[in-house]
Amino acid sequence: MNVIYIDVLFVVNFFITFFLVLVTAKFAKRKEKLWRTVAASFLGGMYSLVILCNNLNFFVSCLGKLFAACFIIAAAFQLKGLKTYIKEVAIFFFVSFLFVGIIIGLWFIFKPNGVVINNSTVYFNISARVLLITAFTAYIISVAAIRLYNNKTAIRDLYCVTVYKNDEKVKFFAFADSGNNLKEPFSNSPVIVAEQKLFENFACQRLIPFSTIGGEGVLNAFKPDKVEINSSLGSVEINDVYIALSDSVKKGEYQGILNPKILNV
Repeated sequence: MNVIYIDVLFVVNFFITFFLVLVTAKFAKRKEKLWRTVAASFLGGMYSLVILCNNLNFFVSCLGKLFAACFIIAAAFQLKGLKTYIKEVAIFFFVSFLFVGIIIGLWFIFKPNGVVINNSTVYFNISARVLLITAFTAYIISVAAIRLYNNKTAIRDLYCVTVYKNDEKVKFFAFADSGNNLKEPFSNSPVIVAEQKLFENFACQRLIPFSTIGGEGVLNAFKPDKVEINSSLGSVEINDVYIALSDSVKKGEYQGILNPKILNV
């Protein structure tokens, strides 16, 4: 017979949900807010009490898991439409099942004491230090893998970029070029280079120095209110970015150049 301490159960699943939300945010390309992540993790910790239910019907267990995921994602991220919301719930499920699958695999191999898995909920009777170190290490590895995947796939991708400034918005396609390392010199903010004709009516307040094989120079730039970037990998909203204007960007199907690392800012 295993003894389950409710406080340990809650804390363990709080941190597990915290980790899952962070990884989901990376996959979904959403910027997580600490208070939202904590609120979602609290819901995950509370839901973990389902482990105390014996012989729970499989259908009821799955339905409960679905509702829990929906509430956790609603708490973790601001709603951006039904399609985006469903996608984020699906990503959260994928990450959750992957994590639980790893735990179940280790459980069958090593049969460690103090580990209980019931109703898809995990309980560890381990020290807080071991839990935090393990979760942090797993998070670092996951983020590194996600960034590596994003950078490799993004190089072949075209992005739909929407720039918002005051009451105007301009949409264009941008090519992902890891060689575009332009930064605004004072704020060190990343720079997206766009075709000048797209923004003829926009006032520029900055000069961005650049250097290429063909020589050096400066580009006029402005800071938009926000930029939305969409691709096959998902969408992301960026506020801390500058738009630099050039008359030699347009090449076929794209009118801008950005560094794919900007999606990880």
